[in-house]
Amino acid sequence: MTIALLLVTFLLLLFLGVPVAFALGVPTALYFFLQGGFFPIEVMAHGMTTPLFNYVLVALPAFLLSGRIMNSTGVTDRLFDAAIALVGRFRGGLAYANVLSSMLFASMSGTAVGDAGGLGQVNMAMMTKAKYRKDFSAGVTAAASILGPIIPPSVAMVILGASAEISIGRLFLAGIIPGFIMTLALMGNITIRAHLTAEGKTWPMEKVPFKKAVSDCARSFLPMLCPVIIIGSITLGVVTPTEAAILAIDYALLLGIFYRKMTWKSLWKTLEETVVTTGVFMYIIAIAGFFTWVITREGLPMAIRDLLAPIIAYSPTAGLLLLAGFMLIVGCFLDTTAAILLIAPVIMPIIRVMGIDVVHFGIVMVVSLLIGIITPPFGICLFVLSDVAELPVRSVTKEAIRYIPAMVLVVLIVIFFPQIVVWIPNLVFG
Repeated sequence: MTIALLLVTFLLLLFLGVPVAFALGVPTALYFFLQGGFFPIEVMAHGMTTPLFNYVLVALPAFLLSGRIMNSTGVTDRLFDAAIALVGRFRGGLAYANVLSSMLFASMSGTAVGDAGGLGQVNMAMMTKAKYRKDFSAGVTAAASILGPIIPPSVAMVILGASAEISIGRLFLAGIIPGFIMTLALMGNITIRAHLTAEGKTWPMEKVPFKKAVSDCARSFLPMLCPVIIIGSITLGVVTPTEAAILAIDYALLLGIFYRKMTWKSLWKTLEETVVTTGVFMYIIAIAGFFTWVITREGLPMAIRDLLAPIIAYSPTAGLLLLAGFMLIVGCFLDTTAAILLIAPVIMPIIRVMGIDVVHFGIVMVVSLLIGIITPPFGICLFVLSDVAELPVRSVTKEAIRYIPAMVLVVLIVIFFPQIVVWIPNLVFG
């Protein structure tokens, strides 16, 4: 009953538009004070600060900062030009380029919002200039932003690794193949529309002369080295994932200086944005830490374990399907970060006991939750692209949800073929 009351209060506040940190914090604080002084006040402070004392969380602001520096130094333009050179020759070429450039930028930004808000502006401007419908452009941009947290480095995976004690290096490597499959799935959706719909048959092609295509790809060479440096240095054991995040900042700064796009004003603005975003993330982590302590004390993990144990014992795949469906629903209402912080500490011990590979489940969790960023009512990227495109959220949503079937198909592929996820991590780390 206590857990039900906490969850109902949380959902009610969320539907009323209360920020997620306060929606979590209010019922948790009420629970604490209704205990009638049974707990010392230090318990609340300890529950909120303990999750923050985690070394790997240093990677969170570092990846955020490196992605923002890349975005402010003209890297996004270079990546989009290279993407057009590679796939612009096909019907609907700019739509393909939108997805491909998002995949390339994902290896630098680590977040869906960073992809949508940064690269999205470049994509939208180019597609609007080429006479694509603005709502179509916004929809494909919103859908492509899901690649940001799947392809390493990923802020979502850093938070998952920190909260569930999973190797972040393994999670990063595990996201590579699912990220490519998601890219192909989104492009496949565009291909179907380009060849089987009346509107798609009118989409233009962006043929780039060979010499210019070579030049555009060459201009993007240095930015595309970033993921090679990050993943390669982790794989070779030169740096930890946390240290790799700092290495990404150094490389982003070098690119900014080399391209002569870095100014003290732009750097200061980037630092300000990173501090604000990091503060929000850390505050949610702190509140979610105490909320998790409360629901654990009230026995929710044991109740979930008792519910899932027979299903997973009968068929681990059936258990994963059930959990993926649950997370698809949760993702519709919660930010990915908040959802991971709430679900991971409760579910992961059960997953370990049941013998399911935690890296495999971690990728299933991240991909399933990320679909929620383009799903009403609280899909954050729908609101970001609505602002960028100056369109009603309803128009962006109507186009973005066309890509959800392809995304769900990828979730199913990841569930039924775990080797897709664990092959590279096992190959590298054993």
